[in-house]
Amino acid sequence: MEYRVLGKTGLEVSVVGIGGWPLGGLIGGPVGDPRNPVVDEGWSGAVDEESVKMIRRAEELGVNLLDTAEIYGDGHSESIIGIATKGRRDRFIISTKVRGFYADVPDEEHTRRRIVEACEGSLRRLQTDYIDVYLLHKLPHEGAVPAAMETLTQLKKEGKIRWSGVSYSAASKPDELRGLLELGEVAAMVVGFNMMNRGAEATTLRLAKEQNIGTMIASPLASGALSGQWFDNPPEFDLSDLRYHGYADRKATAAAFKKLSELRFLTEGGERTMTQAALRFILDTEGVTSVIPGALRPSEIEENAGTSDVPPLTDEERSRAIAIADEARRAWGR
Repeated sequence: MEYRVLGKTGLEVSVVGIGGWPLGGLIGGPVGDPRNPVVDEGWSGAVDEESVKMIRRAEELGVNLLDTAEIYGDGHSESIIGIATKGRRDRFIISTKVRGFYADVPDEEHTRRRIVEACEGSLRRLQTDYIDVYLLHKLPHEGAVPAAMETLTQLKKEGKIRWSGVSYSAASKPDELRGLLELGEVAAMVVGFNMMNRGAEATTLRLAKEQNIGTMIASPLASGALSGQWFDNPPEFDLSDLRYHGYADRKATAAAFKKLSELRFLTEGGERTMTQAALRFILDTEGVTSVIPGALRPSEIEENAGTSDVPPLTDEERSRAIAIADEARRAWGR
């Protein structure tokens, strides 16, 4: 397994980690938000016992980076990780997130309390007394952002978190991100990026490299679309699966996957699977530290982890793959 330093944290993380959203199962809804109660909408296919086995297998393969959030399965993802890492906590780098700020005004007291309570809840579910990387999943009202950054600093002083940063919403807005850097620490962030959606490459990833911010790439397989498993038979998800709406237009979905099937040229010669080619594409992009694809079974983490050893894409392969992915995205209307 290859390891890279996660920006200014100095933490050595495996280039392939685990994205913990699927571990939460078919439960959704922002934790603690009285306006949006928990609903049955999440990822289908999760079996807790298999999830624990998968994380234990990941350890054997040298995978040490686990990313989760309090919102994933209303805390269930964190609980599964807590069970799987109990007694072996020091072998993992765990990243988790505070999801929501449920005030439409710059309520500093609410913001501070929300972060502290969220952190305590995560520590309890993860069965640990510290979080390696603690991220703001989204930002509070702009008037309360300084209070949020100060609270993260205080949690770090108390030893409850080691490093802090942001995820997705703030990470996708470079101007907003620069403002955060002036207020406090942004040591790492989760960024959405894959072969089909490369907007972050020219903005967020470039800034991350400039500022030495560690990056964990989420949705690297476009929620499974780039794994190759559905090229010949696009899936139909149940209404309770959060991926349902993205596949509801069956005509567009079929056209997109017909085009995506042309990406199989990346697997010729047997040196890479399709999943490994899609992940390697990201790992060879400047500004990327690690990829965090979701995984539910030992066989999935075995394939993902193998990406560390496959050959990089050539410039020609990369250009051809981008052209195919762009055509597929247009066919899908994404």
